[in-house]
Amino acid sequence: MTRELAANTSSTVPLRMNIIGAGKLGRTLARLFKDTGLIHVGGIYNRNIESSQSALEFIGAGRVCRTIEQLSKQPAKLWMIATPDDVIHSCAEQLAELSAINWQKSIAFHGSGLKTSEVLAPLKKRGSRVASAHPAHSFANPKRSLNTFKSTVCTLEGDTPAIEGISTLFKAIGGQTTTITAEAKPLYHAATVMASNYLIALLSASETLLEKAGIEETLANAILSPLMRQSLDNGLSEGASNALTGPIARGDINTLRAHLIAIEQRAPGLRNTYTTLGAEALKLTQQKKALPEKEIAAMEKCLFED
Repeated sequence: MTRELAANTSSTVPLRMNIIGAGKLGRTLARLFKDTGLIHVGGIYNRNIESSQSALEFIGAGRVCRTIEQLSKQPAKLWMIATPDDVIHSCAEQLAELSAINWQKSIAFHGSGLKTSEVLAPLKKRGSRVASAHPAHSFANPKRSLNTFKSTVCTLEGDTPAIEGISTLFKAIGGQTTTITAEAKPLYHAATVMASNYLIALLSASETLLEKAGIEETLANAILSPLMRQSLDNGLSEGASNALTGPIARGDINTLRAHLIAIEQRAPGLRNTYTTLGAEALKLTQQKKALPEKEIAAMEKCLFED
């Protein structure tokens, strides 16, 4: 199977791939794979027929299947399962019951950052090679992702032949591939969630405080956009401890108190957000050893005991 994929980089005969769950991630990857010429999109199945039709139009190829059983008429060497995490296993069970499909030497993979290839065990029992493949990429806008996916790190786990096969695909669309153990996936996924999803949650919290301060939306964006971009760039280039600025980095406990009083009065629901992130900033400040320990202790008390 791996040799087939590798050979296809110089061949005009693409391998067929069926897709179960063509949401934002699924349809983006399918379109990118299809555009390399390595993949011929076969069946597309979503629980919602309108979503399947939308995916078909975005991908520009394939055939909508109204039921998962209709995939029996779409034999394929590759199967991409891009459903929500909680239904990957049941989906694999349903697929394994498709007796018309020859699963021997096929590759089935899913796109979960948390779940391992073990959830595809029903297909592995039928002879398929299985893997998990998680691109560290935000697929909020699939059309934009077509242009920004290049250089995305794609973390792979599973059977060696499956990893080798899908690594060829991800490299063909400009991805960087690496492997991970099954045991490490929960921590890996937690890190990507914090860096991506929680960054958006932090943006929302900051917008809420500016709104409470009477600053209108357009101006709030003008304040936060360059500040967040500059801070992120500094953190990635200089390291988190070196990039940290602000009241905690300089030991300004009076500013912390003023912030906490204002938040308690106008947005009490964000107090825990402020103090939890403040605790992480304290750890960075402590690592630099730029302030006396008594100042660190005083700020910690201010955050959690005042």
